[in-house]
Amino acid sequence: MKTKHPRILHAPVLVINQQWVISRAQRQLGYKSDCMTFNADRKELRVRSCDYNFHFDRSSISFNPKNILKTLKFLIRFSAFFISALFKYDVFHFHSETFFGSRSSLDLMILRLFRKKIVFQYWGCDIRLKTMSQLSEEHSTCDDCIRTCQNSRKLRDNLTHLKYADFRVYGGSDTIRIVPDALYVPIAIDLDYWRPVDKIPSEHLLPDPKGSIRILHPFENAKTRGDQKGTKFIKKAADELRDEGHKIEFVFVDNVPFESMKYYYQQADIVVVQLLMGTYSGVSVEAMAMGRPVVCYLNKDALRLMPKDNPIVNANLDTIKDTLKKLIEDKNMRENLGIKSRKYIEEYHNAIKLAQQYIDLYNKNWR
Repeated sequence: MKTKHPRILHAPVLVINQQWVISRAQRQLGYKSDCMTFNADRKELRVRSCDYNFHFDRSSISFNPKNILKTLKFLIRFSAFFISALFKYDVFHFHSETFFGSRSSLDLMILRLFRKKIVFQYWGCDIRLKTMSQLSEEHSTCDDCIRTCQNSRKLRDNLTHLKYADFRVYGGSDTIRIVPDALYVPIAIDLDYWRPVDKIPSEHLLPDPKGSIRILHPFENAKTRGDQKGTKFIKKAADELRDEGHKIEFVFVDNVPFESMKYYYQQADIVVVQLLMGTYSGVSVEAMAMGRPVVCYLNKDALRLMPKDNPIVNANLDTIKDTLKKLIEDKNMRENLGIKSRKYIEEYHNAIKLAQQYIDLYNKNWR
């Protein structure tokens, strides 16, 4: 299938709002582009609403007498949607997994039968292998993770996706070794939304730091993810610097709604994202778009992919204290990094530019 004006569906997993951002940017370019998910109702999800939301958690599928009616209603609704989608869309851009997940590849077989373009995009834990991560890094983001991680399932899904995909994409360099055939496309961001604001709403105002340097460490679902970002090491470095006489306010934010995060970024002097993953994330991109200096650990794979003039301050568990000390003591450095960060995001993470890049990829003959 090759069409110069493809109709696109992004589905089914919501990851750092990328479905929404990419599809809306593609619409701005004049394309039909929708997003769907099975369940975007969890309060901790920092996402905007999708065009299709089934309000159903697939893990709750059950045919016992208590849940059978709810399950059957969902299956009927989804079946009708899937059949109609075969005629409404040319490209099925899957984020993290397929409609049927690991349960079956029947959906992919049907899409291939109907000669649809199939794209897979990975964002991190959806494809990251715990054993490989721990072998490649001295301190891995998987070390203290409390989620159940099934390497065998990920490997099986990886092979299935490889079989049916026209092409595959990844957004984080820490997964490059697991999907070496995939293309790297940076995280997309809406530059109109993520920009410094003139006024912080009162409900999002942090207490006056009274001359302190405010270090912000944002998280999402720490209770269900464990210390994937090296939070304890970041806090330890901040505490030690405070004990040595530096005026520091350490702010940890978790499960903040999508619409509110920009206000917290703007009130920070320094944003420390992570010290373990080896790549920069959606949180890093958001904070940089707000003109904040960002600190995180970048491994060799990340540095190879990124432009040499990237403004991210690279730090690891051994250097985080000294890195923070330099930033705390040098206001000009922080301000210059903030300016460079915004320009960097405008150049490399502009959703409109990346939406066009995806369109160009859709229109190539991959098979």
